[in-house]
Amino acid sequence: MSQRTIRFEPGGKEVSAEDGERLLDVAARAEIRLRADCGGQGICGTCRVELESGSVQPLGSEEEMQAADGGVLACQALVASDAVVRVPELTAVGEIPALSEAQLPETVAEQFLSMELPGPLARRIEIEVPPPTGTDTEPDFERLQRDVVRACPDCTPLTITLECLRELPSLLRDGDFTIVATAGDFRTVEHIIDLASPPARSAYGLAIDVGTSTVVVQAVNLQTGEGRAVSTRNAQIRYGDDVINRIVWSQEHPEGLEQLREAILDNLNLLLGELREEENVEAEDVIGASIAGNATMVNFLLGIDARPIRRSPHIPPAALPPVLAAREVGLEIHPEAPVSISPAVAGFVGGDISAGVLATGMTDSEDISLLVDIGTNGEMVLGNRDWLTCASCSAGPAFEGVGIECATFAGPGAIGGYDYDPEADEARLSVIADQQPLGICGTGLVEAMASLSRAGALDRGGRINLKFSSSRVRESAAGPEFVLVREGEQGAPRELCIKQTDIENLIRSKAAVHAGITVLLQQIGLRPEDVEHLYLAGAFGNYLNVDTAVAIGMLPDLPRERIEFVGNTSLAGAYLALLSREARRRLVDIAEGMTYLELGDEPSFTEEFVASMFIPHTDIARFPSLMAKSGQ
Repeated sequence: MSQRTIRFEPGGKEVSAEDGERLLDVAARAEIRLRADCGGQGICGTCRVELESGSVQPLGSEEEMQAADGGVLACQALVASDAVVRVPELTAVGEIPALSEAQLPETVAEQFLSMELPGPLARRIEIEVPPPTGTDTEPDFERLQRDVVRACPDCTPLTITLECLRELPSLLRDGDFTIVATAGDFRTVEHIIDLASPPARSAYGLAIDVGTSTVVVQAVNLQTGEGRAVSTRNAQIRYGDDVINRIVWSQEHPEGLEQLREAILDNLNLLLGELREEENVEAEDVIGASIAGNATMVNFLLGIDARPIRRSPHIPPAALPPVLAAREVGLEIHPEAPVSISPAVAGFVGGDISAGVLATGMTDSEDISLLVDIGTNGEMVLGNRDWLTCASCSAGPAFEGVGIECATFAGPGAIGGYDYDPEADEARLSVIADQQPLGICGTGLVEAMASLSRAGALDRGGRINLKFSSSRVRESAAGPEFVLVREGEQGAPRELCIKQTDIENLIRSKAAVHAGITVLLQQIGLRPEDVEHLYLAGAFGNYLNVDTAVAIGMLPDLPRERIEFVGNTSLAGAYLALLSREARRRLVDIAEGMTYLELGDEPSFTEEFVASMFIPHTDIARFPSLMAKSGQ
């Protein structure tokens, strides 16, 4: 095949390619990050690029390759000559920015403080080993083993790496039989992974949440439990906006699985490097990592084929992966540090949900609680100390701003709150970090939909009302749209419009969540009013306005005092598991004790989903607070 030169603008980066290669694959090889929300299947249109010179051939038909507003879809365009390709701003993923610190729920801190014998995943112990005598002739390792177990009774059974065993004789004698042992909990055995001369250095661990859209890393001092966390967008987003599209990518590209693995490892090690630099911590002093994430993200992190999750009956390759050494995973910490992964329940109910149940403490109470984690998937767990039932629905990434032109990731410049005043024809915006509005994030989209519905700009079916008395409503080439923010409004550098197709995506997402909750309750024989605690988890749930979420029909209309924002419970559960042997044991019990309900097999789910495709619902009687406000 002929070798071609493809130059990407802006930036002028050039890469060699062969005739017949997809532009999307050429860009990935050149480390040009293009959006491909559908995983390169030619469906979403987000990989649109402009061909400034040269020619391409369609993968399928010419019509399938052409973008709606000009240009070509990189996933459908095949290299046919030397070419110059311009990547529009909306197509480029760009650099993955680090975000603000993540916070743990107060209940998690309380749980940690209540633990009398935490039993961290790894620890450093300074031991004075009695030297051998004529009457005490135990070998060096057995002597060390005896005194480590004496100092830490839960460090048993105890074994040692070969490298440490080689170092043991000289370290003992050079240090007058005082030694610092680093031991890690590998679930079935406590393993000495490091030996050093005193004094003992500080010891840190990592609590990690690997989400589909966001990755969070928290560095924790293993003596005090103190730490800070930073987060970033999941770099895998350039291979698809949800887990299914990323699985498709891993199947259709020879290096796809390794690309996904490298993307998430780059995220983790970048954040880890930032934390280590700020805390002045050496890699060798990070001696353990506790990870929670959905089953697909965990498989990608470990380089395991995730195809079984996509195919019915959607089982994960492993619900409880073994505790691994950091060098096996690729984390840039102590190479022998134990890496413990929270157990999954099913293909679409992962260890992040088991961790969430642990963090909320819902298994400690007789009260009926409902944990809802709203993200790319909507996962929910219903139960109490005696029973747990869980389910998952495909909410899609709309609430995280993916696939919506005016949307952006939640960060500085993102509109998190939106209120439209129809009388003044003005929008009141709440912008993260009080910066100029650059786009709107998921919580802002929910508030916008509720506000436009209340004003009459949307009908109950979510259709934009073209007769609405405002110049903000107009017909575009792509269909009806509403101008959420005019250029210059509150300093906005450009106009931000929400299209009819965007509204439809949002309604499908909220309908999936509401239908999932409804069917889960029905299968147990419960009503919404039977739920005594509704826990909203995840970054999206933490900033959600409950009244607007109820107004659009996403959440059941419960008394507001029963609804609690619990933040990133996946990270919180990983944090507890890092610091407590009991928490790690309970995680396994929680996962094994959960009954999984496959919503796709429930005929009532489709009925509920269709009924929820209205604002708020076809049955307004389910929302008494809204009826009261409207005087019905």
